[in-house]
Amino acid sequence: MAMTCQLDSLNMVTDGLLTLREMQPNVFYNIRVEMLRVANNPSGAFLVRMGEFVDRVEIYTFHEQVFQILTGTNLTNVEVFEGTALKQVIIGEGDITIEVLTFYNAKLERIPPTIRNLPLLTDVSISRCALRNISLNVFDKNTRLKWVDLSYNEIATIMPAGNADGDVPLSIENLYLSSNRLENIDMTAFAGLSKLGMIDLRYNNLMVLAADRTITWSNMEMLDISYNQLRTIDLQWLSAPNLKRLILSNNLLDKIPQRLRRFPNLQLIGLSDNRFAGIDLAPLNGLPELNSIDVSNNPATRYIRSSRPLRLPKLDTLYAEACALGRFNTSGIDLPVVSFISLAHNNFSTVPPLGKAFPTIESFSLVDNPLSCNLLKARADIILSGKLIMGPPQDASDCPNGSTLVKESFLLCCKA
Repeated sequence: MAMTCQLDSLNMVTDGLLTLREMQPNVFYNIRVEMLRVANNPSGAFLVRMGEFVDRVEIYTFHEQVFQILTGTNLTNVEVFEGTALKQVIIGEGDITIEVLTFYNAKLERIPPTIRNLPLLTDVSISRCALRNISLNVFDKNTRLKWVDLSYNEIATIMPAGNADGDVPLSIENLYLSSNRLENIDMTAFAGLSKLGMIDLRYNNLMVLAADRTITWSNMEMLDISYNQLRTIDLQWLSAPNLKRLILSNNLLDKIPQRLRRFPNLQLIGLSDNRFAGIDLAPLNGLPELNSIDVSNNPATRYIRSSRPLRLPKLDTLYAEACALGRFNTSGIDLPVVSFISLAHNNFSTVPPLGKAFPTIESFSLVDNPLSCNLLKARADIILSGKLIMGPPQDASDCPNGSTLVKESFLLCCKA
């Protein structure tokens, strides 16, 4: 399989090295060993020895408490996927070529301070471990580090940088902190990540997200704060002129945040699964690049409107599904290129005048709304043209409240 050399066992105490040296070079994509036998800990000297034969070592089950990486380890990738007893990682100083380092499902309670001894490190993942309090200062010597995954830990505190000006000169571009225990974050802890392009804070318990000074992320393209407990959010502390995707879904917000105009390149905003009583689109005015909005799954939301004139010159799609919408007030809303709006699974009893308000619209969905059968018959032409989407043909047995035939063999559920 993929030119894999699969060995039931490899005994490094007896003939293991001979077995490896007898393998024909440049034939196998990888070597998989079901049972590895070594004299001592299968890290340290073992990894140095493996550098003679392979570039990458993946250990699927590691039983020791200490993992060592010694000077002279000539590997690019070292990954440990099941280290249920692993509590400590020790990395030597000197000639080590590791670029990718992974520890998954271990008992590590802190990021190894000796990780600074890996100058070529580009990717690090410490996931499903026991990290609690972290400082990104630990990566201050990893000048090539771009990708950091610290998700699925127990992180409750991110300590601010400890040097005089509060900034850590880090090169990290992608930072994953999802599924931890964060409640309040002082975002100045990330101030030194000037090259950050994405930060993932999903599935925490965030109630406060703030900073006492402006933080500039010139390369930031995505900020994902979904699946938290935020009731309000004010991003005035953030200078991110190239932010393209802002994901705030699955929080406790009751309205669209203000001051979004400070992100002129924003293309997508996700606000689904919050607590809107109504959707006022006005705070989105002045976003020239915005092309997609999702405000679905806000079950108390009864209307969409804009409290002041709104123009979104590049908005292409608007999703407002599974709410309690019965009104869409298009007055003062200018969407010159919008092509699709979904109002599926709501409470519309009439067809809102979307085609008249937005001439460029190609289709809009009113699937699963309590529209009368007479209304659907009267609008059969735009249903059959595909402009008004009511879903695929139904069977009368699936329509407890009534049905109508808009065309031969094309029956739709409706309110009798």
